Amino acid sequence: MAAPPVSENAIIASLFFAIGVGRSPDPESPELTEELRETVTQMLQDQGASGSISQALEAVRAGRDAVTRDPSLSLSAQRYQELRSQFLTAQTAAPGRGRNVWPVGTSTILKRASGSWSAALQNVGLAASSRARPSGFGTARFSHEQFRTALRDFTAQGAGAGFTTSYQSYVDWRKLQRQQGRTDLPSGASIRNTYGSWSTALEQEDTTPPAEASPNRS
Repeated sequence: MAAPPVSENAIIASLFFAIGVGRSPDPESPELTEELRETVTQMLQDQGASGSISQALEAVRAGRDAVTRDPSLSLSAQRYQELRSQFLTAQTAAPGRGRNVWPVGTSTILKRASGSWSAALQNVGLAASSRARPSGFGTARFSHEQFRTALRDFTAQGAGAGFTTSYQSYVDWRKLQRQQGRTDLPSGASIRNTYGSWSTALEQEDTTPPAEASPNRS
């Protein structure tokens, strides 16, 4: 089952989180809104990261406070993705199948902001990044069904061609497919960003390589 759409609160909290990493919240600042707290808490619980809830909420609050104090703060898409990857890598459990991943991936943030990273930043009160991606860069060109088809074709056809289900194998398989004329395959990076990690993409789409057929016995 496909995951429900990511909420605006999840995106706002994700961007505040990235700004707040390494900062401390203002002890006199108000608590986060109930909506932000509940969104982050529920999503982290769903992805098996309950132990990181306090750390995440503190960073979200610190980021919100930092933006309130200094609206000129900004954040590049590359730096956001680095911080997100570090946080997710530290988790001991993989997100459950059919669940969205928090912090939200850059592809989702860009899609909500019509492909403009600067617009995404401005939506939460941040300044446009000097290293922001130009409008249209990173916009999701592929539907969820195309992501699913790419993953299932890869595991089904790739297994027969000797490929494993690793990220690098997909990159190599996609390159061969494109040389043969296919244009409907998203990049490995796009898949990983959309689902949060390569393993999550495989698990969420239930991509299991077909078992080898048993030889006929006469």
